[in-house]
Amino acid sequence: MGETAPSPRPGEAQAGPLLMSLRFAATVEAVPRARHALRRVLAEHVPEAPADTLELLLSELVTNAVQHSASGRSVAVAVLRRENTIRIAVVDHDATPPAPGDAVDLLDEHGRGLLLVEAMAEEWGSYSVPDGKVVWCDVKTVA
Repeated sequence: MGETAPSPRPGEAQAGPLLMSLRFAATVEAVPRARHALRRVLAEHVPEAPADTLELLLSELVTNAVQHSASGRSVAVAVLRRENTIRIAVVDHDATPPAPGDAVDLLDEHGRGLLLVEAMAEEWGSYSVPDGKVVWCDVKTVA
């Protein structure tokens, strides 16, 4: 808490204070651990934030990162407070850019994550980093 996030990418607004930065093994256990940590940080530092929405989007981004990471790798999660938004950023070790699916089979258990992110986040995107990528989304903290 209190750290400042790295410089933003060209065209982005200045990043705000770092609320949370964690690294998890790229396993299914990373998802509930990340959600629990996020809920605790939001309750303490940003109680007005839409916690349910942020938890859902964090879950989707971490799930995607885990699914696309090789065994034995890790995923990193950062949560930043910006002016009127919370940014969630997830780093994984797969350089393939994310792409929401066009159509989803109603019985399929996969393929909805980025569609949810696209629908519920104010903005989202990704960029390459050495040995992987960052996928991020912003959610408004006030109406």
